[in-house]
Amino acid sequence: MIPINLSNLKTSHQTPFFVVDIFMMILIAINLCWLVFDSLMALAWVEALAAAVLPNATEYYMTQVHPNYIAIDLAFVCVFLLEFVVRWLVAIKDKTYHRWFFYPFVHWYDLLGCIPIGAFRWLRLLRIFSMAYRLQRYGIVDFTNTKAGRFCKKYYHVLVEEVSDRVVENVLQGTRAEVQSGGQLVDKILERAIRSRQQMLAEWLVVRINQIWEDVYQPNQAAFKGYVEATIASAIEQERKASLLESMPVIGPRMVAEINATVSDVVFGVVDQLVTDLGQKDTSHIVEQVSDALSQQLADGNDDFNQVIKDAIIDTIDVLIDQVRLQRWKMLEQQS
Repeated sequence: MIPINLSNLKTSHQTPFFVVDIFMMILIAINLCWLVFDSLMALAWVEALAAAVLPNATEYYMTQVHPNYIAIDLAFVCVFLLEFVVRWLVAIKDKTYHRWFFYPFVHWYDLLGCIPIGAFRWLRLLRIFSMAYRLQRYGIVDFTNTKAGRFCKKYYHVLVEEVSDRVVENVLQGTRAEVQSGGQLVDKILERAIRSRQQMLAEWLVVRINQIWEDVYQPNQAAFKGYVEATIASAIEQERKASLLESMPVIGPRMVAEINATVSDVVFGVVDQLVTDLGQKDTSHIVEQVSDALSQQLADGNDDFNQVIKDAIIDTIDVLIDQVRLQRWKMLEQQS
């Protein structure tokens, strides 16, 4: 038994529409049952069977009612159209939708159901779902806790997920094919992803350089200085002119040592000052220029670089496709 919240029915001001819906549902049920009955009576063996059981009623129906099949159905259609127009006018008055002409598109099933042709008549049954949706939306009834409601909700989400996943996968496959074919998509990605964020990339690079100087360079400054001194000393030792200078008696070794110390101090001082200053406000423009040049090279690129970018984009799309193919509804079902 589905509980009905009559208080919400009163406060929602949907009572007149609820009554009209009930009346229209009864009318639709009568109309469709009659259509089925008339279709059956058109069969010779059904007519013969009915004539054997109720001869007078069958004769009256086949001579008076059945010939007026279209006229009777049009009478039902007139009632349906009248109700549709009244609801449309009410929607315009209440500004239910953004534009006055939206109502027929939202309630397309009601409009198509008024067409007195074959399968269109069965669209009138969709009013059941429309009515149920309105009652659920206004809190008059709650179908979510019913067995049928849980069943419909579950498979509705399954249907939506499967359909949306197929659409997304189709779009991604098309994008993948366009990237492989060498279209302009790669250039657009580079333009929007890199060139449009040059300033942001430069600022990020300045922050990262400062952070590296504080976290990496400053604690290892002494070790770096020792590395510079050892490298320069090794280079001087391998230099032939330095060997000749060192062979001079008394002053030769001292002069080589002084040269080694002086060059090491100069080189380390320059590098240390450069690393210390790099990323600060007075040299941030240098970082920006380097970033601009790098982004320009990335945007222009060459065949090898473009192929690397294409492969990276294709791999990214493949990951997205694999993620889309995951049936989350099935995973949730297994977890529960």
